[in-house]
Amino acid sequence: MAKVKLGIIGLGRLGRNHAANIHYKIPNAELTAICSTVQEELDNVKMEMNPNYAILDYMELLNIEELDGVVIASNSAFHCEMICNAAKAGIKNIFCEKPLGMTLEEIDVIKETVEKHQVNIFQIGFNRRFDKSLIKMKEQIDKGFIGKPILIKMVNRDPASMAEYIIKFSPTSGGLVFDMLTHDYDLARWLISSDADIVFGMGGVFVYEGLREVNDIDNCTISIGFKNGVMGLMETSRNCTYGYHVEIEVYGTEGSVRMGTLPNKDRLVSLNKDGASVECVEWFFEFWEPTFEAEIQHFVNCIQNDTQPIVGLIDGYKAVKWAFAAKEAVDKRTVIKMK
Repeated sequence: MAKVKLGIIGLGRLGRNHAANIHYKIPNAELTAICSTVQEELDNVKMEMNPNYAILDYMELLNIEELDGVVIASNSAFHCEMICNAAKAGIKNIFCEKPLGMTLEEIDVIKETVEKHQVNIFQIGFNRRFDKSLIKMKEQIDKGFIGKPILIKMVNRDPASMAEYIIKFSPTSGGLVFDMLTHDYDLARWLISSDADIVFGMGGVFVYEGLREVNDIDNCTISIGFKNGVMGLMETSRNCTYGYHVEIEVYGTEGSVRMGTLPNKDRLVSLNKDGASVECVEWFFEFWEPTFEAEIQHFVNCIQNDTQPIVGLIDGYKAVKWAFAAKEAVDKRTVIKMK
């Protein structure tokens, strides 16, 4: 079977990582074309991976006839434009990083355009769906291992060491709710098989005063009432002093399934007269590294086998709808009914 020929738009931290995975780790795919508006990024990837095309203008990439699909890993502010132009250019297989769009109007336009131009495979970049522990957690919940789910609790803390980067990109990332909590919401609705009904939130600037200038926050909590009656609690932070920390637990009438307690980097525990210590994971790339390869491998397999991805357009659409409700709930400190 011929290799799937892919083009990548955007060669920042995620795009560069996707390019490397396609080139080095995914045997049934080929990195055919790359695109970035940053010449240095383009030159570096071209020199290392030698794709057939290295382009500054993404519209030129969309017109390469031999491509089987595109991976959009650009700044979030351009997702809508690029998805729509890819669909209009006849690209039938599209992978896009989250969020799907930055406004409610954008996601409606994307949905309409993707459907109108009959895009065959559309996958959204919720990479955590491909984590082996979470896949097993989902299986146990669905099999009734914990009985009837009662509560889902999620902790998502970014390291303080990345504060400068976070503040720099906050104006275009959508802020804390879009940038971090959309991952948690997608996982929650997938794990417990239900959409949100009501949302309440609180948050504020506790550490990074510069975030006030861009109407963003560094810590928040979200409470969710799901349509199936399950309760949800989400806690997220951007100033974790000891590294990157994720916890997920679903508690039910007959038991509990849980991922993460201590954010251990490995299985080593160091002991001396001062006590015990462990080294912590430093950043999300390290923690979720296998999932980035797995999601692109899944995209490639879907193209080859003409099957639909496990996480698609409607998942990205619902996550953005929820993010706007959650942002309003935090801003107003009130309960928001999902529409």
